[in-house]
Amino acid sequence: MINKRTKIIATIGPASEKEATLEKMARAGVNVARLNFSHGSYENHAMLIRRLRRVEKKIGRPLAIMQDIQGPKIRLGVLPEAGLRLKTGGKIILTSEIKTYDGRRLPLDCSGLEKTLKSGDRILIDDGHAELKIEKIKGREIYCRVVEGYLLKSHKGLNFPDSRLAISILSEKDKNDLRFGVKMGVDAIALSFVHTAEEIRRTRQLIARYEKELKVKEKQPIFIVAKIERNEALKNIDEIIEEADGVMVARGDLAMETRMSEMPLVQKTIVDKAMKMIKPVIVATQMLDSMQNSRRPTRAEISDVANAVIDHADALMLSNETAAGRFPVETVRTMADIISSTEKSEYDNVDLYKEVHPHKSVSKAIAGISGILASQVGAKAVLVASATGRTGRLVSRVRAELPVFVGAETIRAMRQLCFSWGVRSFLLPRQKSVESLLKEFLKFIRKEKLVKKGDRVVVITGEPVGKPGSTNLIEVREMK
Repeated sequence: MINKRTKIIATIGPASEKEATLEKMARAGVNVARLNFSHGSYENHAMLIRRLRRVEKKIGRPLAIMQDIQGPKIRLGVLPEAGLRLKTGGKIILTSEIKTYDGRRLPLDCSGLEKTLKSGDRILIDDGHAELKIEKIKGREIYCRVVEGYLLKSHKGLNFPDSRLAISILSEKDKNDLRFGVKMGVDAIALSFVHTAEEIRRTRQLIARYEKELKVKEKQPIFIVAKIERNEALKNIDEIIEEADGVMVARGDLAMETRMSEMPLVQKTIVDKAMKMIKPVIVATQMLDSMQNSRRPTRAEISDVANAVIDHADALMLSNETAAGRFPVETVRTMADIISSTEKSEYDNVDLYKEVHPHKSVSKAIAGISGILASQVGAKAVLVASATGRTGRLVSRVRAELPVFVGAETIRAMRQLCFSWGVRSFLLPRQKSVESLLKEFLKFIRKEKLVKKGDRVVVITGEPVGKPGSTNLIEVREMK
Protein backbone atom coordinates (compact mmCIF):
# COMPACT_ATOMS: atom_id res chain seq x y z
CA MET A 1 0.00 0.00 0.00
CA ILE A 2 1.27 3.48 -0.86
CA ASN A 3 2.29 5.45 2.23
CA LYS A 4 -0.49 8.01 2.71
CA ARG A 5 -2.30 9.68 5.58
CA THR A 6 -5.59 10.71 3.97
CA LYS A 7 -7.96 7.73 4.08
CA ILE A 8 -9.79 6.20 1.09
CA ILE A 9 -13.40 5.03 1.20
CA ALA A 10 -14.51 2.82 -1.69
CA THR A 11 -18.07 1.88 -2.62
CA ILE A 12 -18.49 -1.85 -3.20
CA GLY A 13 -20.68 -3.02 -6.07
CA PRO A 14 -20.82 -5.47 -9.00
CA ALA A 15 -17.42 -4.33 -10.29
CA SER A 16 -15.64 -4.96 -6.99
CA GLU A 17 -17.56 -7.61 -5.06
CA LYS A 18 -15.22 -10.56 -5.77
CA GLU A 19 -13.05 -11.32 -2.76
CA ALA A 20 -9.85 -11.19 -4.82
CA THR A 21 -10.78 -7.71 -6.08
CA LEU A 22 -11.66 -6.52 -2.57
CA GLU A 23 -8.27 -7.69 -1.32
CA LYS A 24 -6.43 -5.93 -4.15
CA MET A 25 -8.34 -2.71 -3.43
CA ALA A 26 -7.56 -2.95 0.28
CA ARG A 27 -3.87 -3.51 -0.40
CA ALA A 28 -3.93 -0.58 -2.85
CA GLY A 29 -5.11 1.78 -0.13
CA VAL A 30 -8.80 1.35 0.80
CA ASN A 31 -9.46 1.94 4.50
CA VAL A 32 -13.28 1.90 4.56
CA ALA A 33 -15.71 -0.13 2.44
CA ARG A 34 -19.03 1.62 1.72
CA LEU A 35 -22.13 -0.51 1.14
CA ASN A 36 -24.79 1.50 -0.68
CA PHE A 37 -28.22 0.35 0.51
CA SER A 38 -29.95 2.11 -2.37
CA HIS A 39 -29.05 -1.07 -4.25
CA GLY A 40 -28.67 -4.77 -3.55
CA SER A 41 -30.40 -7.42 -1.46
CA TYR A 42 -29.71 -8.31 2.16
CA GLU A 43 -28.23 -11.59 0.98
CA ASN A 44 -25.77 -9.74 -1.25
CA HIS A 45 -24.79 -7.24 1.46
CA ALA A 46 -24.33 -10.04 4.01
CA MET A 47 -22.07 -11.84 1.55
CA LEU A 48 -20.01 -8.66 1.04
CA ILE A 49 -19.64 -8.12 4.79
CA ARG A 50 -18.36 -11.68 5.25
CA ARG A 51 -15.87 -11.22 2.41
CA LEU A 52 -14.66 -7.89 3.77
CA ARG A 53 -14.08 -9.39 7.23
CA ARG A 54 -12.00 -12.15 5.63
CA VAL A 55 -10.02 -9.59 3.63
CA GLU A 56 -9.33 -7.64 6.83
CA LYS A 57 -7.69 -10.73 8.32
CA LYS A 58 -5.65 -11.33 5.18
CA ILE A 59 -4.21 -7.81 4.98
CA GLY A 60 -3.46 -7.64 8.71
CA ARG A 61 -4.89 -4.17 9.37
CA PRO A 62 -8.37 -2.82 10.15
CA LEU A 63 -10.90 -2.34 7.36
CA ALA A 64 -14.07 -0.53 8.42
CA ILE A 65 -17.52 -1.11 6.92
CA MET A 66 -19.88 1.82 6.44
CA GLN A 67 -23.56 1.22 5.66
CA ASP A 68 -24.97 4.07 3.57
CA ILE A 69 -28.71 4.42 4.21
CA GLN A 70 -30.69 5.55 1.14
CA GLY A 71 -32.87 8.14 2.87
CA PRO A 72 -35.77 10.02 1.28
CA LYS A 73 -34.41 10.33 -2.25
CA ILE A 74 -37.43 11.48 -4.25
CA ARG A 75 -37.64 9.97 -7.71
CA LEU A 76 -39.80 9.88 -10.80
CA GLY A 77 -41.96 6.85 -11.43
CA VAL A 78 -42.07 4.81 -14.63
CA LEU A 79 -41.65 6.71 -17.93
CA PRO A 80 -41.74 5.39 -21.53
CA GLU A 81 -38.84 3.04 -22.26
CA ALA A 82 -37.39 5.49 -24.80
CA GLY A 83 -37.63 8.31 -22.27
CA LEU A 84 -39.72 11.47 -22.19
CA ARG A 85 -38.47 14.67 -23.83
CA LEU A 86 -39.35 17.84 -21.89
CA LYS A 87 -39.23 20.92 -24.10
CA THR A 88 -37.94 24.22 -22.74
CA GLY A 89 -40.87 26.57 -22.18
CA GLY A 90 -43.39 23.74 -22.07
CA LYS A 91 -45.75 22.75 -19.26
CA ILE A 92 -45.84 19.58 -17.18
CA ILE A 93 -47.71 18.27 -14.13
CA LEU A 94 -46.12 16.19 -11.34
CA THR A 95 -48.23 14.01 -9.06
CA SER A 96 -47.97 11.06 -6.68
CA GLU A 97 -51.45 9.86 -7.73
CA ILE A 98 -49.96 7.67 -10.48
CA LYS A 99 -46.96 5.36 -10.78
CA THR A 100 -46.61 5.45 -14.58
CA TYR A 101 -46.62 8.41 -16.99
CA ASP A 102 -50.17 8.83 -18.31
CA GLY A 103 -49.54 11.15 -21.28
CA ARG A 104 -49.79 14.45 -19.38
CA ARG A 105 -48.53 13.88 -15.82
CA LEU A 106 -45.14 12.82 -14.45
CA PRO A 107 -45.38 10.25 -11.63
CA LEU A 108 -43.63 10.88 -8.28
CA ASP A 109 -42.77 8.16 -5.77
CA CYS A 110 -43.36 10.42 -2.73
CA SER A 111 -46.77 11.56 -1.54
CA GLY A 112 -47.46 14.78 0.35
CA LEU A 113 -44.90 16.96 -1.44
CA GLU A 114 -47.62 19.34 -2.57
CA LYS A 115 -48.16 20.31 1.08
CA THR A 116 -44.67 21.78 1.49
CA LEU A 117 -43.93 23.17 -1.99
CA LYS A 118 -45.03 26.62 -3.19
CA SER A 119 -45.32 28.64 -6.39
CA GLY A 120 -41.94 29.86 -7.64
CA ASP A 121 -39.95 26.95 -6.18
CA ARG A 122 -37.47 25.24 -8.50
CA ILE A 123 -37.40 21.49 -9.12
CA LEU A 124 -34.22 19.94 -10.54
CA ILE A 125 -34.31 16.49 -12.14
CA ASP A 126 -31.47 14.06 -12.94
CA ASP A 127 -28.62 16.01 -11.32
CA GLY A 128 -29.97 19.30 -12.65
CA HIS A 129 -30.13 18.33 -16.33
CA ALA A 130 -33.81 19.35 -16.30
CA GLU A 131 -35.19 22.33 -14.40
CA LEU A 132 -38.83 23.11 -13.63
CA LYS A 133 -40.46 26.07 -11.89
CA ILE A 134 -43.71 25.58 -9.98
CA GLU A 135 -46.55 27.80 -11.25
CA LYS A 136 -49.38 26.51 -9.08
CA ILE A 137 -50.50 23.59 -6.92
CA LYS A 138 -53.98 22.17 -7.21
CA GLY A 139 -54.90 19.25 -4.99
CA ARG A 140 -52.16 16.65 -5.39
CA GLU A 141 -51.06 18.04 -8.77
CA ILE A 142 -48.02 20.31 -9.11
CA TYR A 143 -48.19 22.46 -12.26
CA CYS A 144 -44.78 23.44 -13.62
CA ARG A 145 -43.11 25.36 -16.44
CA VAL A 146 -40.05 23.75 -18.05
CA VAL A 147 -37.09 26.10 -17.60
CA GLU A 148 -34.52 23.65 -19.01
CA GLY A 149 -35.64 20.77 -21.20
CA TYR A 150 -34.08 17.29 -21.23
CA LEU A 151 -34.74 13.65 -22.11
CA LEU A 152 -35.97 12.09 -18.86
CA LYS A 153 -35.70 8.41 -17.95
CA SER A 154 -37.55 6.40 -15.32
CA HIS A 155 -36.69 6.72 -11.62
CA LYS A 156 -34.41 9.74 -11.94
CA GLY A 157 -33.89 11.77 -8.74
CA LEU A 158 -35.37 15.17 -7.93
CA ASN A 159 -33.93 18.06 -5.89
CA PHE A 160 -35.84 20.96 -4.35
CA PRO A 161 -33.26 23.71 -3.62
CA ASP A 162 -35.86 26.36 -2.67
CA SER A 163 -38.08 24.16 -0.49
CA ARG A 164 -38.08 22.83 3.05
CA LEU A 165 -39.45 19.33 2.75
CA ALA A 166 -41.42 18.06 5.74
CA ILE A 167 -40.56 14.39 5.28
CA SER A 168 -38.84 11.88 7.56
CA ILE A 169 -35.22 11.12 6.69
CA LEU A 170 -35.82 7.42 7.51
CA SER A 171 -38.41 5.55 5.48
CA GLU A 172 -39.68 2.11 6.51
CA LYS A 173 -37.12 0.64 4.12
CA ASP A 174 -34.37 2.66 5.79
CA LYS A 175 -35.43 1.48 9.25
CA ASN A 176 -35.34 -2.15 8.09
CA ASP A 177 -31.94 -1.55 6.51
CA LEU A 178 -30.66 0.04 9.72
CA ARG A 179 -31.83 -2.93 11.75
CA PHE A 180 -30.02 -5.23 9.32
CA GLY A 181 -26.83 -3.17 9.70
CA VAL A 182 -27.01 -3.40 13.48
CA LYS A 183 -27.49 -7.18 13.22
CA MET A 184 -24.50 -7.53 10.86
CA GLY A 185 -22.23 -5.40 13.05
CA VAL A 186 -21.36 -2.59 10.66
CA ASP A 187 -18.92 -0.02 12.06
CA ALA A 188 -20.60 3.13 10.76
CA ILE A 189 -23.90 4.38 9.37
CA ALA A 190 -23.97 7.13 6.73
CA LEU A 191 -27.22 9.01 7.29
CA SER A 192 -28.58 10.56 4.09
CA PHE A 193 -30.30 13.95 3.69
CA VAL A 194 -29.78 15.10 7.27
CA HIS A 195 -31.53 18.39 8.06
CA THR A 196 -31.10 18.76 11.82
CA ALA A 197 -29.13 17.43 14.78
CA GLU A 198 -32.36 16.02 16.22
CA GLU A 199 -32.56 13.53 13.32
CA ILE A 200 -29.17 12.17 14.35
CA ARG A 201 -30.28 11.84 17.97
CA ARG A 202 -33.41 9.95 16.90
CA THR A 203 -31.29 7.61 14.77
CA ARG A 204 -29.07 6.86 17.79
CA GLN A 205 -32.18 5.99 19.79
CA LEU A 206 -33.37 3.71 16.99
CA ILE A 207 -30.00 1.95 16.85
CA ALA A 208 -30.11 1.43 20.63
CA ARG A 209 -33.62 -0.02 20.33
CA TYR A 210 -32.53 -2.46 17.61
CA GLU A 211 -29.47 -3.50 19.63
CA LYS A 212 -31.74 -4.31 22.57
CA GLU A 213 -34.22 -6.23 20.39
CA LEU A 214 -31.45 -8.20 18.68
CA LYS A 215 -29.52 -8.69 21.94
CA VAL A 216 -26.44 -7.09 20.37
CA LYS A 217 -23.88 -6.23 23.03
CA GLU A 218 -21.24 -3.81 21.78
CA LYS A 219 -19.16 -1.63 24.06
CA GLN A 220 -18.44 0.85 21.27
CA PRO A 221 -21.45 2.57 19.62
CA ILE A 222 -21.94 2.56 15.86
CA PHE A 223 -20.48 5.68 14.25
CA ILE A 224 -23.02 8.01 12.64
CA VAL A 225 -21.75 9.98 9.63
CA ALA A 226 -24.06 12.86 8.65
CA LYS A 227 -24.25 13.33 4.88
CA ILE A 228 -24.57 17.01 4.04
CA GLU A 229 -26.80 17.10 0.95
CA ARG A 230 -29.47 19.74 1.59
CA ASN A 231 -29.53 23.53 1.85
CA GLU A 232 -31.35 23.07 5.14
CA ALA A 233 -28.35 21.16 6.51
CA LEU A 234 -26.05 24.09 5.74
CA LYS A 235 -28.26 26.35 7.86
CA ASN A 236 -27.84 23.93 10.80
CA ILE A 237 -24.30 22.80 10.02
CA ASP A 238 -22.68 23.58 13.40
CA GLU A 239 -25.32 21.65 15.38
CA ILE A 240 -25.21 18.73 12.93
CA ILE A 241 -21.42 18.37 13.09
CA GLU A 242 -21.49 18.67 16.89
CA GLU A 243 -24.02 15.84 17.20
CA ALA A 244 -22.60 13.51 14.51
CA ASP A 245 -19.53 11.30 14.86
CA GLY A 246 -18.38 12.29 11.38
CA VAL A 247 -19.59 14.30 8.41
CA MET A 248 -19.62 13.79 4.64
CA VAL A 249 -19.56 16.55 2.04
CA ALA A 250 -21.92 14.73 -0.36
CA ARG A 251 -21.32 16.93 -3.37
CA GLY A 252 -23.78 15.23 -5.74
CA ASP A 253 -27.04 16.38 -4.23
CA LEU A 254 -25.45 19.31 -2.39
CA ALA A 255 -24.35 20.85 -5.69
CA MET A 256 -27.99 20.77 -6.80
CA GLU A 257 -29.07 22.55 -3.62
CA THR A 258 -26.51 25.36 -3.82
CA ARG A 259 -25.12 27.51 -6.59
CA MET A 260 -22.49 25.51 -8.49
CA SER A 261 -19.96 28.34 -8.07
CA GLU A 262 -20.33 28.13 -4.28
CA MET A 263 -19.62 24.39 -4.01
CA PRO A 264 -15.81 24.63 -3.54
CA LEU A 265 -16.24 27.17 -0.73
CA VAL A 266 -19.01 25.11 0.88
CA GLN A 267 -16.64 22.12 0.84
CA LYS A 268 -13.82 24.09 2.48
CA THR A 269 -16.17 25.54 5.10
CA ILE A 270 -17.54 22.14 6.14
CA VAL A 271 -14.07 20.57 6.26
CA ASP A 272 -12.77 23.45 8.38
CA LYS A 273 -15.71 23.30 10.81
CA ALA A 274 -15.41 19.52 11.19
CA MET A 275 -11.68 19.78 11.89
CA LYS A 276 -12.27 22.40 14.58
CA MET A 277 -14.89 20.16 16.22
CA ILE A 278 -12.55 17.14 15.94
CA LYS A 279 -14.91 15.11 13.76
CA PRO A 280 -13.68 13.04 10.77
CA VAL A 281 -14.76 14.66 7.49
CA ILE A 282 -15.21 12.91 4.14
CA VAL A 283 -15.27 14.54 0.68
CA ALA A 284 -17.34 12.53 -1.80
CA THR A 285 -18.79 12.35 -5.33
CA GLN A 286 -17.20 12.32 -8.80
CA MET A 287 -13.64 12.51 -7.50
CA LEU A 288 -12.29 10.26 -10.28
CA ASP A 289 -15.54 9.85 -12.21
CA SER A 290 -13.96 9.44 -15.66
CA MET A 291 -12.13 6.33 -14.42
CA GLN A 292 -15.38 4.40 -14.64
CA ASN A 293 -14.40 3.92 -18.29
CA SER A 294 -10.82 5.14 -18.51
CA ARG A 295 -7.55 4.04 -16.96
CA ARG A 296 -6.50 7.67 -16.65
CA PRO A 297 -8.32 10.44 -14.78
CA THR A 298 -8.79 13.91 -16.19
CA ARG A 299 -6.44 16.72 -15.13
CA ALA A 300 -9.38 18.41 -13.38
CA GLU A 301 -10.06 15.25 -11.33
CA ILE A 302 -6.40 15.02 -10.28
CA SER A 303 -6.60 18.63 -9.08
CA ASP A 304 -9.90 17.94 -7.30
CA VAL A 305 -8.41 15.06 -5.30
CA ALA A 306 -5.27 17.06 -4.50
CA ASN A 307 -7.27 20.08 -3.36
CA ALA A 308 -9.40 17.95 -1.02
CA VAL A 309 -6.14 16.72 0.54
CA ILE A 310 -4.91 20.31 0.86
CA ASP A 311 -8.25 21.23 2.47
CA HIS A 312 -7.32 18.64 5.15
CA ALA A 313 -10.19 16.21 4.60
CA ASP A 314 -9.75 13.04 6.66
CA ALA A 315 -11.02 10.78 3.87
CA LEU A 316 -11.95 10.84 0.19
CA MET A 317 -14.69 8.63 -1.20
CA LEU A 318 -15.05 6.74 -4.47
CA SER A 319 -18.59 5.92 -5.61
CA ASN A 320 -19.46 4.57 -9.07
CA GLU A 321 -15.76 4.42 -9.90
CA THR A 322 -15.30 1.31 -7.73
CA ALA A 323 -18.90 0.08 -7.56
CA ALA A 324 -19.61 -0.14 -11.27
CA GLY A 325 -16.51 1.10 -13.09
CA ARG A 326 -14.24 -0.99 -15.29
CA PHE A 327 -11.07 -0.32 -13.28
CA PRO A 328 -11.80 -0.38 -9.53
CA VAL A 329 -8.33 -1.42 -8.39
CA GLU A 330 -6.55 1.00 -10.73
CA THR A 331 -8.83 3.79 -9.51
CA VAL A 332 -7.86 3.17 -5.89
CA ARG A 333 -4.17 3.06 -6.82
CA THR A 334 -4.52 6.33 -8.73
CA MET A 335 -6.23 8.08 -5.82
CA ALA A 336 -3.62 6.77 -3.38
CA ASP A 337 -0.84 8.01 -5.66
CA ILE A 338 -2.36 11.51 -5.95
CA ILE A 339 -2.86 11.65 -2.16
CA SER A 340 0.70 10.54 -1.46
CA SER A 341 2.22 13.02 -3.92
CA THR A 342 0.16 15.88 -2.52
CA GLU A 343 1.02 15.03 1.08
CA LYS A 344 4.73 15.22 0.26
CA SER A 345 4.32 18.86 -0.73
CA GLU A 346 4.27 21.82 1.64
CA TYR A 347 0.77 22.86 0.54
CA ASP A 348 -1.10 20.48 2.86
CA ASN A 349 1.05 21.22 5.91
CA VAL A 350 -0.47 22.57 9.11
CA ASP A 351 1.45 25.07 11.24
CA LEU A 352 1.62 23.10 14.49
CA TYR A 353 2.34 26.17 16.61
CA LYS A 354 -0.60 28.05 15.11
CA GLU A 355 -2.94 25.15 15.78
CA VAL A 356 -2.23 24.93 19.53
CA HIS A 357 -4.70 26.93 21.61
CA PRO A 358 -5.25 27.16 25.38
CA HIS A 359 -7.55 24.33 26.52
CA LYS A 360 -9.33 23.64 29.78
CA SER A 361 -9.40 20.01 28.62
CA VAL A 362 -6.17 18.19 29.57
CA SER A 363 -6.75 15.63 26.78
CA LYS A 364 -7.04 18.35 24.12
CA ALA A 365 -4.01 20.20 25.44
CA ILE A 366 -1.85 17.06 25.41
CA ALA A 367 -3.01 16.12 21.91
CA GLY A 368 -2.34 19.67 20.73
CA ILE A 369 1.28 19.71 21.87
CA SER A 370 2.07 16.14 20.75
CA GLY A 371 3.11 17.18 17.26
CA ILE A 372 5.31 20.00 18.54
CA LEU A 373 7.01 17.75 21.09
CA ALA A 374 7.63 15.06 18.47
CA SER A 375 9.13 17.66 16.13
CA GLN A 376 11.36 19.15 18.84
CA VAL A 377 12.84 15.83 19.97
CA GLY A 378 13.02 14.23 16.52
CA ALA A 379 10.55 11.47 17.35
CA LYS A 380 9.73 8.94 14.64
CA ALA A 381 6.16 8.25 15.76
CA VAL A 382 3.40 9.10 18.20
CA LEU A 383 1.89 6.22 20.20
CA VAL A 384 -1.59 6.78 21.63
CA ALA A 385 -3.58 4.58 24.01
CA SER A 386 -7.23 5.38 23.29
CA ALA A 387 -9.95 3.10 24.65
CA THR A 388 -12.74 4.58 22.49
CA GLY A 389 -10.61 6.23 19.80
CA ARG A 390 -11.36 9.81 20.88
CA THR A 391 -7.80 10.64 21.95
CA GLY A 392 -6.59 9.17 18.66
CA ARG A 393 -8.88 11.58 16.81
CA LEU A 394 -7.61 14.46 18.95
CA VAL A 395 -4.05 13.67 17.87
CA SER A 396 -5.15 13.19 14.24
CA ARG A 397 -6.60 16.73 14.35
CA VAL A 398 -3.10 18.19 14.87
CA ARG A 399 -2.01 16.79 11.47
CA ALA A 400 1.56 16.07 12.60
CA GLU A 401 3.78 14.90 9.74
CA LEU A 402 4.76 11.58 11.33
CA PRO A 403 3.09 8.22 11.93
CA VAL A 404 0.41 8.05 14.63
CA PHE A 405 -0.25 4.58 16.06
CA VAL A 406 -3.39 4.26 18.16
CA GLY A 407 -4.14 1.29 20.37
CA ALA A 408 -7.92 0.87 20.82
CA GLU A 409 -9.65 -1.35 23.35
CA THR A 410 -12.32 -2.84 21.05
CA ILE A 411 -12.34 -4.06 17.46
CA ARG A 412 -15.05 -1.58 16.49
CA ALA A 413 -13.16 1.37 18.00
CA MET A 414 -10.07 0.21 16.12
CA ARG A 415 -11.99 0.07 12.83
CA GLN A 416 -13.68 3.44 13.37
CA LEU A 417 -10.24 5.07 13.49
CA CYS A 418 -10.00 4.16 9.79
CA PHE A 419 -11.95 7.38 9.19
CA SER A 420 -9.30 9.59 10.82
CA TRP A 421 -6.37 11.19 8.99
CA GLY A 422 -2.90 9.82 9.62
CA VAL A 423 -3.92 7.15 12.14
CA ARG A 424 -2.92 3.52 12.06
CA SER A 425 -4.96 1.67 14.66
CA PHE A 426 -4.52 -1.71 16.29
CA LEU A 427 -6.16 -3.71 19.07
CA LEU A 428 -4.71 -3.00 22.52
CA PRO A 429 -6.49 -4.89 25.34
CA ARG A 430 -6.96 -2.99 28.60
CA GLN A 431 -3.80 -3.01 30.76
CA LYS A 432 -3.40 -2.68 34.52
CA SER A 433 -0.58 -0.15 34.51
CA VAL A 434 1.17 2.41 32.31
CA GLU A 435 4.28 0.22 32.21
CA SER A 436 2.40 -2.86 30.98
CA LEU A 437 0.65 -0.69 28.41
CA LEU A 438 3.99 0.64 27.14
CA LYS A 439 5.31 -2.92 26.87
CA GLU A 440 2.36 -3.86 24.65
CA PHE A 441 2.88 -0.72 22.54
CA LEU A 442 6.56 -1.43 22.03
CA LYS A 443 5.86 -5.08 21.28
CA PHE A 444 3.50 -4.03 18.46
CA ILE A 445 5.83 -1.52 16.81
CA ARG A 446 8.79 -3.90 17.04
CA LYS A 447 6.77 -6.70 15.48
CA GLU A 448 5.63 -4.43 12.66
CA LYS A 449 9.18 -3.04 12.26
CA LEU A 450 7.81 0.48 12.44
CA VAL A 451 10.76 1.99 14.30
CA LYS A 452 14.30 0.85 15.07
CA LYS A 453 16.60 0.78 18.10
CA GLY A 454 17.55 4.28 19.24
CA ASP A 455 14.48 5.96 17.70
CA ARG A 456 12.43 8.22 19.92
CA VAL A 457 8.66 7.96 20.19
CA VAL A 458 6.12 10.19 21.91
CA VAL A 459 3.70 8.23 24.08
CA ILE A 460 0.25 9.52 25.08
CA THR A 461 -1.86 7.69 27.64
CA GLY A 462 -3.52 8.27 30.99
CA GLU A 463 -4.01 7.12 34.52
CA PRO A 464 -6.06 5.26 35.55
CA VAL A 465 -5.24 3.16 32.49
CA GLY A 466 -8.17 2.34 30.20
CA LYS A 467 -10.59 4.87 31.64
CA PRO A 468 -12.17 6.90 28.80
CA GLY A 469 -11.37 10.60 29.02
CA SER A 470 -8.41 10.10 31.39
CA THR A 471 -5.63 11.17 28.99
CA ASN A 472 -3.19 13.03 31.22
CA LEU A 473 0.25 11.68 30.44
CA ILE A 474 2.72 12.43 27.63
CA GLU A 475 6.35 11.32 27.56
CA VAL A 476 9.25 10.61 25.23
CA ARG A 477 10.68 7.08 25.08
CA GLU A 478 13.78 5.82 23.30
CA MET A 479 13.52 2.43 21.62
CA LYS A 480 15.86 -0.19 23.07
